[in-house]
Amino acid sequence: MRVLIALFLLSPWMVTLTGCSDSSGSGDEASERLLSPLSGSIAIEANSRIDQDTMDQLGREGATPANAAQTLPASFVMAGYVSRGAGTYPAAASACQTKNYQADPADTFSVPLAAGETIVLKSFGTCGTDVALELLVEGYPPVRTSGRDETAQFRLNSGPTDDYQVVVRNVGSLPARYMLLKTAGTTQQNAAYQWSDHRFEEGEAIVTLKESAPGQASALSAQAKLVARKLGERTWLRKMPATARAQAGGRPVPDTLDWIRSLRQQPDVEFAAPNYRMQSQSPVGEPLYSKQWHYDVINGPVAWQIEPSGGSGVDVAVLDTGLFRESDASGWHPDLNRNVVSGRDYVDNDFDPRDPGSSVGGNVYHGTHVAGTIASVIDNKGSGGVAFGASLLPVRVLGEGGTGSSADLIEAIAWLVNGSGGQPPRAQVVNMSLGGLPEIPQLESAIAAGVNKGMLFVAAAGNGGTRVKSYPAASSNVLAVSAVDGARNLASYSNYGSWIDLAAPGGDAGRDANTDGEADLVWSTSAAFESGAYKPDYRGLQGTSMAAPHVSGVLAMMKAQKPDLDYGDVRALLASGELTEYSGRRSDQLGYGVLDAAKAVSAASQGFTGPVLSASPAVVSLSNEGVEAQLVELNVYGSAPVTGVSVESQPEWLEVESDFSGEPFILNVALLRDRLTPDVPARGDIVVSYNLSKELRIPVIGQLITDEKARNAGRHFVLLVDTEPNEQGVYLAEAQVTTTVEDGEYLFAFEADDGAEPRSLREVTPGDYYLVAGTDIDGDGFICQAGEACAEYPVAGLREVVTVRPGQVISDLRMTTGFSRPTISAASPDVLPRPGFQGYRLINSIDRVAATNSQLKALK
Repeated sequence: MRVLIALFLLSPWMVTLTGCSDSSGSGDEASERLLSPLSGSIAIEANSRIDQDTMDQLGREGATPANAAQTLPASFVMAGYVSRGAGTYPAAASACQTKNYQADPADTFSVPLAAGETIVLKSFGTCGTDVALELLVEGYPPVRTSGRDETAQFRLNSGPTDDYQVVVRNVGSLPARYMLLKTAGTTQQNAAYQWSDHRFEEGEAIVTLKESAPGQASALSAQAKLVARKLGERTWLRKMPATARAQAGGRPVPDTLDWIRSLRQQPDVEFAAPNYRMQSQSPVGEPLYSKQWHYDVINGPVAWQIEPSGGSGVDVAVLDTGLFRESDASGWHPDLNRNVVSGRDYVDNDFDPRDPGSSVGGNVYHGTHVAGTIASVIDNKGSGGVAFGASLLPVRVLGEGGTGSSADLIEAIAWLVNGSGGQPPRAQVVNMSLGGLPEIPQLESAIAAGVNKGMLFVAAAGNGGTRVKSYPAASSNVLAVSAVDGARNLASYSNYGSWIDLAAPGGDAGRDANTDGEADLVWSTSAAFESGAYKPDYRGLQGTSMAAPHVSGVLAMMKAQKPDLDYGDVRALLASGELTEYSGRRSDQLGYGVLDAAKAVSAASQGFTGPVLSASPAVVSLSNEGVEAQLVELNVYGSAPVTGVSVESQPEWLEVESDFSGEPFILNVALLRDRLTPDVPARGDIVVSYNLSKELRIPVIGQLITDEKARNAGRHFVLLVDTEPNEQGVYLAEAQVTTTVEDGEYLFAFEADDGAEPRSLREVTPGDYYLVAGTDIDGDGFICQAGEACAEYPVAGLREVVTVRPGQVISDLRMTTGFSRPTISAASPDVLPRPGFQGYRLINSIDRVAATNSQLKALK
């Protein structure tokens, strides 16, 4: 979207304009401010800090790596650079400029730590390279990242509150950008630190029409066979018109996004989004013989005594790669065949959801493995599933290589929800061992429609080993399942975060945590290559994809005991510790704990009357720079009455006002600044008692932040860049100024082009630009890469065109810089992915001089 900034030559606020802190040239400072065609300031996100010896410092003559430890505050988000040796970046314009880098093998910090606090290390390569970093905390073994985009954590479980020496060391052969985080709240810990790069189908969009757009709906309906497919009420899959595709000129990805932006501007369109691709959530595993330790972990044998039919009468939909079938004439895998009912294939658009295998990697028959964990039969020939009596409804939404589209997933869920001819939903439980999607409103609506009809949805958390939310698991209407090994410890690959609901066995090929002599793999139905063809078999795999079906199977058994069990019931049981081995305090790794099938089925068989109180939000984070007051709703689950509700205790730095006159109950929580120690996070619980012996604990974090003037995100390059990338997809700068921090912010001012050559870096000519700023901490000639600070005008992720006109002034522009990146979610629906985005390329002053000399020669 193009936005023209209003320009006023004699604006009354021009006299207050300030120039950038390292402005070049001489003369009257006020005159320079007045004549600047474009200027402003850049605020810095809270807690931001910069490594004291990045390439920005080391690239200067005579500079050497710092010897002394850098002191960090109680909370920080810090970016850094480490390299075992010196060298030259490869000459690849799409990855980096040909520049030298210096050695800085390790960075040392002094960090205040208390028991229970965690330090997070995020590893980023540079110029597309892989790296290996170690995080060492004084007196403890190191933890390591082994590649780009990986995360390592250190948690001080016990020990004195003190300043600890923390070292980040590069043990690889190439330079690396990294981030070190220690924050009290969850916002910055859960933030994304890379630009969204969610894959999507080229030339396709998911479009939701406004209710007041019947004409547009009719038009789409008439074109349905050619350009659209209906996914649900008012929601369509649109295909990019042939004329637009022809104009793409070999750039289908950016043109798809441009087309979606144009769709969003149409008056009849409520929302338009890419047709995102999704993938299965399981890595390929080698077949190994192992005991099915995972059933003992979830207390399965006891659960089967409580529910001896194994979920009989309940239909479980498996949205996955389909099921293994040996030939057209034969049935499904023999350990599944008896339980399989008719399904659908949304990849090939037919009613034969068979898994054809994959030419990409190995044929692991992912959907078959997942289905076996849920409901393989008891026949003394193989192994039974968790809900061995339930029916399996296969729905193929993942194709070659275990990938698929969000459009297929949305349509498949709508098909399950709507039933046939007004009948109830086709399945009561839906397993989705897939993910990697952003938050998509149409997908959220489809799932919510199913929940409203009593359906239960389960999804794998993902195998990235990060806090980054993966949808559909992170949906508020889906149970997000992380993975544990044989000792109930979080698996090395499993995602984690505040959005995790519970954990289940997913295995870990690198561990024998239960010391049974075998790798901790989850064994289930699959196929193996034999005599020139694939035959039914069994295989051990690892992944959150293997964890989710354990939960789905248990829910099926619970449904068999209590058919009207709905999502509200399940959430209440989860919060009260009736579904898991719950310690009484949820964690970001295991949610409310590891699945306990016996407890869960027992709770359903006895009927659930409650009551149980649940807080929303579950964790309250307050600060003077964020939210200082929060309304907390206490929702009641169960049919039994709630009596004697009261606030039993609260931290002394909180004011809590309650209203228990009607449901939901309300707490108004406010921060008392004068009772907090500046820059020292405070933690505590609000304890609500009810029904004599029950209590609800609401964790609260409070901060009085005073670091505004101490913030530093590193030297910033402020650029005016072309609004279209070049043929290599690189955004090139037309003008550039540099600025350093001053009292917690950056000030900048460009100069008007005086028409004389050579043109300085800071001179700007009239035209359309994006205004961006950021750091280049690894010295590769690009800003705004992962691990580097970045600001875009007016908001990061939603940049708008700034038009500079002759003789006119744009002043007092404000941006905010920081290391986090905007995510694609319902809270930021306008944000689109940036496939292949590599940052903004700085102007090389040598290149600028060479270009100017070439122009002068041409004029002679």
